[in-house]
Amino acid sequence: MRNGVNLVLLFACLFLSLSCREEKSTKNLIYVGPKSELTDIDMVYSDSARTVVRMVTPTQLTLYSEDRVYPKEVKLWFYDKLGNVTSQVRGDSAHFFRQNNSYKLMGNVQIFNVQQGETLKTDEFTWLPEEKRVFTEKPVQIRTKKEIIYGVGMDAAQDFTHYSLRHVSNSVLTVESLPTD
Repeated sequence: MRNGVNLVLLFACLFLSLSCREEKSTKNLIYVGPKSELTDIDMVYSDSARTVVRMVTPTQLTLYSEDRVYPKEVKLWFYDKLGNVTSQVRGDSAHFFRQNNSYKLMGNVQIFNVQQGETLKTDEFTWLPEEKRVFTEKPVQIRTKKEIIYGVGMDAAQDFTHYSLRHVSNSVLTVESLPTD
């Protein structure tokens, strides 16, 4: 009888020991993925019931910091007060930083100003929706109807109707007309 009690006590101790270990190991697991994941995003930003910007992207990941990551291509369309598209933007990916309410588009960023027929190319730019402006510190190429302008750094209105380069390189190419991309 004594051996039977000892055996039961041994199994009980072993069981409790294993269950405690198992509990400890699950407490050490920490989830580091996104808070949520949305697909097929087609979002419209409006002001006084008027469309200002439309954004389309296949995936949006929301992090626990409330930042949002757009790991795939992002397309933006900016609209004027009459509802006409003033510019189109695309980038390979983007990141929304909640803390300072800014977007950073990255990778093969192209901006087409519909009204002026100009295309700007850069590696990344930052969009500040509250200030209605965009900027970059990176090299840029602006292609107008008659020029290709190279520079570093740019500041612009969010609809790209007005922009200025911080540093224009000596490489400005002027021609009668340029083929479109």
